[in-house]
Amino acid sequence: MGDPSRALLEDLLKDLECPVCMEYMAPPINLCTNGHNICSKCRQRVQCCPACRAKFSEIRNVALENIARKQKYSCSNRQRGCLDLLHVEHIAKHHVVCVYGKIKCPFNLVETCSWNGLKSDLKEHAKAAHKNHFFEGSVFQSPHLKLCFWMLFCFGNLFTYYFKKRDGKYCAAVQLIGTSSEASKYKSEFTLRAANGVEQVSKIFFVRSFAEDFEVIFNSGKCFNLDKETVEIFVVGKKLNLGVKLSKV
Repeated sequence: MGDPSRALLEDLLKDLECPVCMEYMAPPINLCTNGHNICSKCRQRVQCCPACRAKFSEIRNVALENIARKQKYSCSNRQRGCLDLLHVEHIAKHHVVCVYGKIKCPFNLVETCSWNGLKSDLKEHAKAAHKNHFFEGSVFQSPHLKLCFWMLFCFGNLFTYYFKKRDGKYCAAVQLIGTSSEASKYKSEFTLRAANGVEQVSKIFFVRSFAEDFEVIFNSGKCFNLDKETVEIFVVGKKLNLGVKLSKV
């Protein structure tokens, strides 16, 4: 026998689907004169009830609205791998940044790239179109003092690495091409070593999600973030001995 509570939840979620667009309804939920529901977006587009052809009323289904606010819904990209469950008011915002839907090439951050596709195809695109900035492995060397953007592949996942100088400081961070919950399973260790092999600075941070903006990450301080004077102590021959290691938490 199946789980009765799960079957009840699935039946309830079906009742929360708009009969026109088939998306989950968020408040306000409108009613026709015969009591059928429709979401607020579709209500603006149709003239009569799609279920019975009756006119719409100004009455709202308050009880169903309260139920909708309490439920958590699967992402529409669940079949592609997204396991996030979200309250109805957060679904639309999530779909914009969900990496299991279509995403723009991450290299758009530093150069023009017209690629727009599925996460499952991103690795092959990066290897073909950005092969000079694609690396497979969990230990990466970042020798440049100038702006640097790489895509890394390890642990079966894609990560992006971004290093830049801003506001008199050198900043670097690693993102997972995935959700925040998935990103929290990984950490990035930054180790800056001097030429003498003894002196070093090491910092460890959680990997961030692709949904986060790099500038926001840099402003938060939860990343490699050192002032220009400190970093340049470790520069040898105009190169920076900065090691980046990704590992599971």
